[in-house]
Amino acid sequence: MRIVEEVKVLAQKKVENTEYTLYDVEYVKEGTEYFLRIYFDKIGGLTLDDCVHLSELMAEELDKKDLIEDKYYLEVSSPGIERELRNLEEIKDSEGKYVYIKTYEKVDNEKEFYGDLISVENENIVIDYKVKGRSKKSTIDYKKIAKIRLAVKF
Repeated sequence: MRIVEEVKVLAQKKVENTEYTLYDVEYVKEGTEYFLRIYFDKIGGLTLDDCVHLSELMAEELDKKDLIEDKYYLEVSSPGIERELRNLEEIKDSEGKYVYIKTYEKVDNEKEFYGDLISVENENIVIDYKVKGRSKKSTIDYKKIAKIRLAVKF
């Protein structure tokens, strides 16, 4: 979508050489309303003050560029604690973290895993998880992963 791509370029330029990184942009219609959602991140996570600052920065820039004809709501936020890991680079950057993995087919008799991401080697993801209180390790081919995201450990 043209709007999403243009906003991504704009947002990326605004946070270049800052502590912030652009995570994603969505432009969606929900019911009769349009929403432009811009997700930023930084090491240690965003604060409410960060979101306010980035929202003001983006609102000013979007008003100048006038990219969107429709009336819309601007939402600026963090991708969240249980963010999806969208590619091998993001998975590699999450080594040592607790994750949820769902696979297309069973791997070591399981299709869903909650555990610690041990390593990423080539396209193989190694996870340490528990089944009935016992620790197990599995190696999962990236191509077999339907979904992988950070998870909260309880």
